[in-house]
Amino acid sequence: MTPSDVKSSSTILYIAAIFDLVYGVLFLFVPLWMFKLSQDPNVGSPGWVRWSGGLLIGVAVAGFLAAAKPETQRPFVVGLLVATVLIALSLLYSLFVGGYAGAAWFLWVPIAINACLAVALAWVASKLS
Repeated sequence: MTPSDVKSSSTILYIAAIFDLVYGVLFLFVPLWMFKLSQDPNVGSPGWVRWSGGLLIGVAVAGFLAAAKPETQRPFVVGLLVATVLIALSLLYSLFVGGYAGAAWFLWVPIAINACLAVALAWVASKLS
């Protein structure tokens, strides 16, 4: 990797970590607010999604650590790439097939974020081959 590639890879990992941290904190500490924001009338008790907040915060910490030396982080980057692709696809499924009845923007925003991160992480992964 060139020094420019290392810097770009670090930046991408920091951005991914920040998004994971924000979503993690929201799901861990204020899931009810997130559910209300979605405006989905089919929402049940939000307490059961708190675990995903903990996982996202853990992934964010790993992302911050990986950003310090991205050239040695291929397994983490590939795992994060797979996760972002699956998140975007699952949200698209929920929007079009899965019976989501809330505000469309509430799914389109994370779909766009994860799709962009997937492209960026694919670039990072290609540099780590």
